[in-house]
Amino acid sequence: MPRISKDPEVRKNEILDVAMELFKVNGFERTSVSDIVKKMGVAQGTFYYYFKSKEEVVNAACERTLFSRLADVQSTTKNTSLTALEKLYKIIVDAIPTPQEQTVLDYLHDASNITLHQKWKVAELTALIPYVAEIVRQGVHAGEFTVKHPEEAAEFLLVGTAFWLDNGVFKWSEEELTIKRAAVRSIFERLLGGNGIY
Repeated sequence: MPRISKDPEVRKNEILDVAMELFKVNGFERTSVSDIVKKMGVAQGTFYYYFKSKEEVVNAACERTLFSRLADVQSTTKNTSLTALEKLYKIIVDAIPTPQEQTVLDYLHDASNITLHQKWKVAELTALIPYVAEIVRQGVHAGEFTVKHPEEAAEFLLVGTAFWLDNGVFKWSEEELTIKRAAVRSIFERLLGGNGIY
């Protein structure tokens, strides 16, 4: 039987997908490297060619998720058809994870992964703050906002909302979450000194 050679990025992403799926179902501790390669139908050496440990797999999955998120954020930041408030809402409140991203987020929200979840949150927010600050500055320049400290306001909006709406921190019902998400727009406008046309 001929050996199938795959593009290294494709193979690496396959390992990430299978590993995160197994971590989500069985738990990190109860999933072995053998389980991962068995499900993939590859040799154990294939795993170790790309990753030194299971921990490295989780880190890579988080990095991949953040990279994907930042690509969407960059696109939104540059979108001239949206107001600054619409951009903020889209990035902070309306971001819909892809199935791959959701698998990582579900894993991070497990109570046994609280330390990793905190590290992920800090990394995500730190990466997003410059983009959110840029959008707030765009809003000030366009006369949509009158906030005097755009960078600090951006940090407050992002960190506060990310914590408040994080399903891994609070277990809001769908109804409660819908109410809170609807309130965010007026909270943003009030904090940023919006002109009330939204």
